[in-house]
Amino acid sequence: MISIRSLIAASLLSCIAAMAHAQVLGVATNPQGSLYYSVGSTIARVMQQKSNLVVRVQPMSGTTAYAPLVNRGDIEFGLFNAVDIVNAYTGVHNFNNRKNPDLRLVGAVFSIKDGLAVPNDSPVKSIKDLKGMRMPSEFTAQSTVQLIQDAMLATAGLSTADMKPFPVPDYLKGIQALGEGKVDAALVAVGSAAVQEANIALAAHGGLRILPVIDTPEAVVAMHKVFSGVHTELFMPSPAFIGVITPTRLLVVSSFLVASIHTPDDVVYKATKTLFENKESLVANSSIMKSFNPDTMAEANVVPYHPGAEKFYKESGRWPPLTR
Repeated sequence: MISIRSLIAASLLSCIAAMAHAQVLGVATNPQGSLYYSVGSTIARVMQQKSNLVVRVQPMSGTTAYAPLVNRGDIEFGLFNAVDIVNAYTGVHNFNNRKNPDLRLVGAVFSIKDGLAVPNDSPVKSIKDLKGMRMPSEFTAQSTVQLIQDAMLATAGLSTADMKPFPVPDYLKGIQALGEGKVDAALVAVGSAAVQEANIALAAHGGLRILPVIDTPEAVVAMHKVFSGVHTELFMPSPAFIGVITPTRLLVVSSFLVASIHTPDDVVYKATKTLFENKESLVANSSIMKSFNPDTMAEANVVPYHPGAEKFYKESGRWPPLTR
């Protein structure tokens, strides 16, 4: 006769074996300290807490490094902004002649709020005042960042070519250069850990300050000529928005969780459903996720949606995707 103790032991062994064989799913992000890393860590944590998916964040140098890995199915998920994913899918700009046709959208998970930051005691009051100053340039590992920077500069009739260039591999190094006094201004993702660190590094200068993006009709046209998938929004001072000292208009771009045709439908369905149903947990793990809106996860884009995500959106009445 089988004892209760034997049944419990067998059950435990079965659970341990199942866990040992559970597939570990990856979420590729930008380097540690970046906004994407913070969001990716949060998504991985909540997916694991609220479903039986085993998920780990995998930081890399940038989307140009991990797009082909996600495309091939070597990594199940990755974070991309709305334009970067189009570039990767179609093989243009920073992905010139390197198409990633197997990429598929899961959903818009947060919005990036970008601004140009200066030390708070800087005489610079507007983007126009930056002409001829030292700024990060090239962004060899994150070339989309160069487009975002130039899009903001374009609102004042400028580009990085009008500045004294300071080559960096990514925007994190650019922010660090600002904190170290090596540049006069730098592109920052408002709300990221890197901005907090730069603000501390600039304590002797009163911290950092974000310059408002110009939003006249002419400025918006100039901005969209450089980077079409962005818009501007007005933000109020908040502890979550270090550097936003007065009501400040920032450049905003949606960011997507992305998979590929190689990521199983049931995995993507479960991931989509888990994120949709757990905004409270996402926000509790990262204040950045306050911008997450489950009702607009299905945001229109050139890149197709993954069948697993599409199935969930149809079941929940959130299909077809919304155009912003």
